[in-house]
Amino acid sequence: MRSILLLSDVDGTLLDRAGQYAIGAGELRAAGTRVTLVLVSSRTVLELSQNQRALGLQGPVVAENGAVVAWPWHESLRTYGTQEEIDGCAWCVRHVGRPASEIREALRSAAHAAGVAYVDQADIEPTLGRRCSVLLRPVPGASDASLAPLAQALRVNGWTVASGGAWLAVTGDADKGRGVVVLQSALTGLGQRYDITAAVGDGDNDVSLLLAADRRFVIGRDDGTWHPSLRALPDAECVPTPGIAGWREVLRQLTALQEV
Repeated sequence: MRSILLLSDVDGTLLDRAGQYAIGAGELRAAGTRVTLVLVSSRTVLELSQNQRALGLQGPVVAENGAVVAWPWHESLRTYGTQEEIDGCAWCVRHVGRPASEIREALRSAAHAAGVAYVDQADIEPTLGRRCSVLLRPVPGASDASLAPLAQALRVNGWTVASGGAWLAVTGDADKGRGVVVLQSALTGLGQRYDITAAVGDGDNDVSLLLAADRRFVIGRDDGTWHPSLRALPDAECVPTPGIAGWREVLRQLTALQEV
């Protein structure tokens, strides 16, 4: 029997806009003997901890588009990061990307030069604990396209800008793929190895995530299309069923593969 690590995006794949998960905690416990699920998202450790609780999960998370990796605290993890109390639990937290303060300084400068206004998620939801990324969206009444000059200016200056859901995520020296590499290195050091690594995503911030996996599943949109950047990846497996139903199909495929 082969062991499988499933690296999953959250919004639009595992979780829909109505707040419904693709799978219940009981189903996930049954699948957990065959497939290990790790959440990989632009969400913070705090948010992903809450998602884990809803799903009955325990284990590491790759947060903030790969800029932060965290594990439930254990003394064996002391060399991998610092101990922090988040969501009422002890976590070992590794900062992979550059601090949010540096990103925000560059963002303000670029926005001023480009004449672009934006909304910073930290001004709306300051308690989410974002450490190494900044999420932004257009000001009320403006289109998503209004942020294009700002995103381009940030990319020219070496920052990573990727869309995920309603927000643009800005990171420095980090993306989901790099976060996964840090995670896998730690898992190997802890003696946890998997025969197959699979990843599932639906947006352009999932390109590096899928490239870090052996099996690359692309969840479709409601209109029956897939994100072109993901569809173009080598060996991409475009799931015909959109949204959370498509995520369930991925899990069915992987559990069947594990039994072969």
